[in-house]
Amino acid sequence: MRKIAPEEKQLLRKSYVKRIMNVVRTKGFLSLTISDMAKLMNISRASLYNYFSSKEEILLEVIEYYLAYIHEADQMIADESLSYQIRLQKVYEQTVLSALYASDIFMSDLKIGCPALYSRKMEARKERLATVHSFYSQGMADGIFHELNPTILIIQDEAALKVMTDSYFLLKEGLSLKHVLYDHYQAKTVQVLKPEAIDGEVDEQIHEVIERILQKLASTF
Repeated sequence: MRKIAPEEKQLLRKSYVKRIMNVVRTKGFLSLTISDMAKLMNISRASLYNYFSSKEEILLEVIEYYLAYIHEADQMIADESLSYQIRLQKVYEQTVLSALYASDIFMSDLKIGCPALYSRKMEARKERLATVHSFYSQGMADGIFHELNPTILIIQDEAALKVMTDSYFLLKEGLSLKHVLYDHYQAKTVQVLKPEAIDGEVDEQIHEVIERILQKLASTF
């Protein structure tokens, strides 16, 4: 096998990890063997060991992929040069992907099988929620958002999205994820933004945000 440069190796690690993320988030990972993971990655077990030394290292890469996105989103949400409406859309994107990637079964398996990684994930969640809480509070102080409890807004979104993004729920109700996300965001806009603060052109950008969410999910299926 040819020698792989570190940068190329890291890109390949990420691409292989993306191939198992849907299974990990929907079925957990404790029951998966290295052979199972290699099969999901569409590589041989021997090839897998060229990129990962263990199952734990694969899970570390999964967590790193998630944390990198959260950090990037947090920076945009905290960027005061952007309008509140644009940042609200980023909050929504982040919340949707967090609900999907950090599923109950994945978090339960992580807590049992890799407590150190579980602690890292929970610390990142704590930081994410603090960023969103601060964003809502500042928007209310600046007169852009309705006076609401930021904690309730956060809990409400997390609870609703866990249900609405569940594949069984969507199938049962005959709904598509795309339309559910659009309708839910429109309801959120009315709830959070004062009418005079809503820019119609910016509001239309939610379609691009939802397409980006679906593309991110498609890349991990």
